[in-house]
Amino acid sequence: MNNKKTLLSIALSSCLLFSGHASADTSVGAYVDYDGWSLTTIDQFNADTARNATNINIFSSFSSNWDSLSVQASNIVSRDSVPLITWMPYNNAAPDSNVIVEIASGQWDAYIDSWIEGLTNWRNTYPAGTEPSILLRFGHEFNGNWYPWGNQPEALKTAWRHVHQRFADAGLNDVVGWVWCANNVDVDSFKDVTAYYPGDDVVDWLSIDGYNWGSNYSFTRWKSFDETFSQQYVKMVTAFPGKPMMLAEVSSTEPHDVPDPTWGQDGDDSDSVQSKAAWITDMMQSVQNNYPAIKSIVWFNTNKELDWALNLSGNTGLNEYNDSVSTDYFSGKLQIKSQPAVEPVEEPVVEAPTIKTKGKSGSKKKTDSLRIASTEADAETAPVTGIAKAMAVSKMPTVVGERLLAREAEGLRNMPKAELSKWRLGRVLDE
Repeated sequence: MNNKKTLLSIALSSCLLFSGHASADTSVGAYVDYDGWSLTTIDQFNADTARNATNINIFSSFSSNWDSLSVQASNIVSRDSVPLITWMPYNNAAPDSNVIVEIASGQWDAYIDSWIEGLTNWRNTYPAGTEPSILLRFGHEFNGNWYPWGNQPEALKTAWRHVHQRFADAGLNDVVGWVWCANNVDVDSFKDVTAYYPGDDVVDWLSIDGYNWGSNYSFTRWKSFDETFSQQYVKMVTAFPGKPMMLAEVSSTEPHDVPDPTWGQDGDDSDSVQSKAAWITDMMQSVQNNYPAIKSIVWFNTNKELDWALNLSGNTGLNEYNDSVSTDYFSGKLQIKSQPAVEPVEEPVVEAPTIKTKGKSGSKKKTDSLRIASTEADAETAPVTGIAKAMAVSKMPTVVGERLLAREAEGLRNMPKAELSKWRLGRVLDE
């Protein structure tokens, strides 16, 4: 056991020596009120912020076809932004139906194909060579218990690959970036976000949704950016080190927000002494210093169950946001398809400590390339993979906030199902 710890310590030290800082190509985007229906809200966000949104998040269920998206997508493209379509496998007319399973069995093929046809026709309205691309965030927050498609890893993976194949058959995968998006804390039965991963060949972006809920619920407390994201980030980047990361939904409550019972909020407002402005500054510094895989940040810019926005009535933190995004680090152009999360570097080979062994010929030295093993028995045969490989090309944040997130997860699990669904679905389907 001591030998294993020694090897791990050497690995981490060597990785820090060879780690490269991510290049300054992180972009910023937003969700704005009325999705993409209103140019006014898009223009207002762009006018108030130091950088225009490179992508705009919009929500759509399986009860809507492409016709309902074309206006929104066109508005977004007209502002030199990329539509980030959150496509929810949800049937408004039958809210209890298990659409994610129905997709895998082919019951939604006609709908999916008509959606694809609509996307194709919409793209063809643009001059050749200028046809827009989209980002598709399918079945987001699958590791939660609030959406009907949640807590079903095998069904999600099967449905994901099924939908992806239909886009491939239509020749559209080159213009669609596939965004695999988890909640920042596992509120499911599996507690292993990697169980939902459909495969490197069908995913372009890793993504996390995370919020600082403050003390507005009895099971939440004010959380820093690291406390909100470090745990899930490390899990995902370690498991899938070749993918860029997006924060598809991120925000902090305002300290002046008070618990609103109509949203099921039963907290104590003990966060009134905190600062959203300081939270934003810390977030942007943390991303630059310790989260090099993050290549896109999409601010949830609306005041709904809490005051999440930057530039609406009563909001704070806009100046701090603008100060941060004015730097070159956040000047990135959004890539649709997978790009390396960090600049590739030659993976270092670290010699293990010299170990003296005795044989018939007496003492001899034995050296070998450093290996990280899962057990002591294979300590000298396991290849350098996983955390060692990931850390060889990037920095990693220290994981903090596990207790806060565990408490939050338990509180969500204990929330009445109807109240939880109304809260989480209501915030995205009641436009």
